[in-house]
Amino acid sequence: MPKAAKAKTNTTKSQSNPLGARSANVPKKAPSRNSKAAQEKPSPSSNDLQPTSAPDNSAAQDERTETSHNTPSTSRQDDERNYLLHVMNTLTSDPAITRILSIPPSLTFGTLHHVLQIAFGWAGCHSWSWSIEVSTPVNDSGRNDSSRRKISLPKTVMVLNPGHSVDMDLGDTDVQDENRWTLRDVFEKKEWDGTAVASGAELQIIYEYDHGDSWEHQITLLGRAEKGLHSALTGLPVEKAQKVLCISGEGHPCAEDCGSAPGWEDLKKEFKKQRGGDKDLREWYKHQCANGDSKGLDPYKWDLMDVNADLETIKI
Repeated sequence: MPKAAKAKTNTTKSQSNPLGARSANVPKKAPSRNSKAAQEKPSPSSNDLQPTSAPDNSAAQDERTETSHNTPSTSRQDDERNYLLHVMNTLTSDPAITRILSIPPSLTFGTLHHVLQIAFGWAGCHSWSWSIEVSTPVNDSGRNDSSRRKISLPKTVMVLNPGHSVDMDLGDTDVQDENRWTLRDVFEKKEWDGTAVASGAELQIIYEYDHGDSWEHQITLLGRAEKGLHSALTGLPVEKAQKVLCISGEGHPCAEDCGSAPGWEDLKKEFKKQRGGDKDLREWYKHQCANGDSKGLDPYKWDLMDVNADLETIKI
């Protein structure tokens, strides 16, 4: 994974948790910058929905599954080329932290969580959730016809959570298990890629990590990767090339527990100073931050090869 300038984080070959020991880190908060510490919100969840992949022999349950929009739909499986995804940490700038990833359509959101932890250099210290949003363009009613502009109104159509936290009632919002839904189930769900897209709507996925600092990662589908892309980039035969790959990106990983966007900006400024400044903050990042680095912080520095080496631990 990218280092918080070159520090390597332990990974394992385990399919259940490709991040291995990283999820056991107990982070220490950055020194206060005259603001109250953010309180973590619980991940939304629900237990009143049953995924189609779960065994179910009752006629009543079958009927509910056929009529419900809350289950993975029958999707097109004739195109197995990887999705090309543009992922951006929306709370970052100068530089905006982005990654372009090549991901198999069959990958579950539970596994995609591990991919994003590696690609963005997180240490697995906090909770997370997914929001599936459909944005529909409408006219701005506050303007007259001659100057009226189009605005996009996003609507959350589904929330995906880890399997242990799908028991919270969010009203009309569907809550599902991230391990029962694949990228194909979402990007090719008829209710969202048919009528919605035909009318000009846009589908996007939001991955929120750390419900205290609320790091939102916006995921946009760019298209499909050519079948020989991974082989060309890795120099390996198609059958041996790794299935999940980071193609490009920008920006050093954010520091865990730095205090969201304002804290991240403060931290970057501290490491730009030649002398003086907040020594305690710099020492915290070097020696106590869960994904910090003793050598300091360069906001533009990250290592594509390190990311892809860690992504090899992802099992499909």
